[in-house]
Amino acid sequence: MSNIDSTELLKGLSFCVIDLETTGGNHENDQIIEIGMVRVKGLELSDEKNFLIDPGMRIPDFIQKLTSIKQRDVEGCPKIDEVIDEIIQFIGDDIIVAHNISFDLPFLNSVLKRLGRPELKNRNLCTNVMTKHMIPEIMSSNLNYMSQLFEIDHSKAHRAYDDARATAKLLLKFLEIFIQKDIKKINQLYYPRNKFELDRIHFKNDHGQTEKALEAIANNETSMSITLKGERGLILGVLPIERPSEQMDIVKEFISGTEWERLTIKLINPALEGLFQLNNHLLKFPEENKDLLLNYLNERYNVSDDKASEFNLEELDFVLAHHLVKDQIIVYSFLNLNTNTKSIFKFPAQRKKLINFLSSQSKKFEQKQKGKRKISIHKEVKPLIENFLAMRKSQNKYLFLTRKQLKESESSTLKLIEAFNREDDMAYRFPTKHL
Repeated sequence: MSNIDSTELLKGLSFCVIDLETTGGNHENDQIIEIGMVRVKGLELSDEKNFLIDPGMRIPDFIQKLTSIKQRDVEGCPKIDEVIDEIIQFIGDDIIVAHNISFDLPFLNSVLKRLGRPELKNRNLCTNVMTKHMIPEIMSSNLNYMSQLFEIDHSKAHRAYDDARATAKLLLKFLEIFIQKDIKKINQLYYPRNKFELDRIHFKNDHGQTEKALEAIANNETSMSITLKGERGLILGVLPIERPSEQMDIVKEFISGTEWERLTIKLINPALEGLFQLNNHLLKFPEENKDLLLNYLNERYNVSDDKASEFNLEELDFVLAHHLVKDQIIVYSFLNLNTNTKSIFKFPAQRKKLINFLSSQSKKFEQKQKGKRKISIHKEVKPLIENFLAMRKSQNKYLFLTRKQLKESESSTLKLIEAFNREDDMAYRFPTKHL
C-alpha cells in the first residue's frame, strides 16, 4: 500500500473530538459544566460546537480556579438535558476522540444513563494513549505539554473548547504521521505499536529499502543508533552515530558488509546512549562486526593501549544529560550502573523525584554496596565511554555531579540541574521533527 492509499484510508474517516469540564471526577454525583466538540473529517477540522452548562449545583472553588469557569458564568446557561439531543446529534456515528477518553466518555455515558438515554457505542480513540505508544519514553503526556512539543496553539488549558481544538490538532498531527509511516489498516490507529514510534523506523532488506534507510540516516542530523538483525531477530550489530552526514562511510560499510534482514534506526539523546546500546548487545555480534565497530569507535574516540583516559568510570558518581524530548533529563548513576535501564525525569515537574533518586542511590551505595560500584560495562566498551565523556566535559552537554555536592546542599545541586536544563537548545525539535 502506498502513502496515497494511506491518505485515502484516513481521509474517509470522521472523528468527533470531545472534552468535558466537570464539577469533579465522580460520575455518579458530579455534573458537566462545559463540553467542547470538534469534528475532524477529510483530514481537516470541519465543524465545532461548545456549550457552557448549568450544573444545577455549586462549582467547587478548586474547579473554578482550574477552569476559570465561575459560578456566574453558568447562570442562565442551559441544563444538560436541554442540549443533550444536540450533543448526541453532533457526535453521530463518528469515532469519538479525547485526550483522556477513559474519563470523558464514561462521564458522558453516565450522564446519558441518568437521563434515561442509551450509552454511546461509538468506536473511540485516546490521543493520550496514542502519545505513549508513539513516544515510548515520554514522562508526561498532558495536553498542554503535548501542545508545546508539537507547536500547537493552546492558550486556554482546562477549557473544553480550547482543549478539544488542541486535541483535534494533535490528532491531525498523528494522522499525518500514520500516513507518512504508511498505515495499512484502520485497526492500527487503535494499536499503534512497533511501527509508528516517532523515534525509530524499521526497514526490511528488500525492494530498495537499503537506499531508503541510507537516505533516512543521512537526512537526520541528530545522534542515533543503527541496529541490524538477522534470522529470528538475532542482533548482528549496533552502530552508534553522532553526526550522520559525517559518518556515512562507516554506515555504508556496516550495512553493506552484513547479511541483515531488518534494520532499525533509533534517534537517541544523549549520544552516550548509543555506546550503552552497543555494550548491551556486544557479545551477540558476529566477530567480524564486533571488530569493525570497535576498531572504528576506538579510532573515533582516541582510544589507545598506551594512553589512559583522564576519566575513570570508577570515580564517577552521576552523569546527567538532556533527553531527546524537551524538558526531560536522563540520570546515569555510575554508583550502580545498569545500561539496560534508564532513569528519566520531566524537569522541573519531577525535580523532587530526581533529587530523591540521587539521594537514594547515594545511600544505597554507602549502606548496601559498602562503597563498591556496580558498573555493567564490557572491558572493550569501558575505554570508549571514558574517552567519550572526557572529550565532552567542556561542551555543556553533560552535567557531572558528585555525592559530596549532594550531601553538602541539595538545593545547590538542584540549582545546577535547573541551570543545566535551561541550556538544552533542542536543536532537533523532536517530536515535531521525527523519523
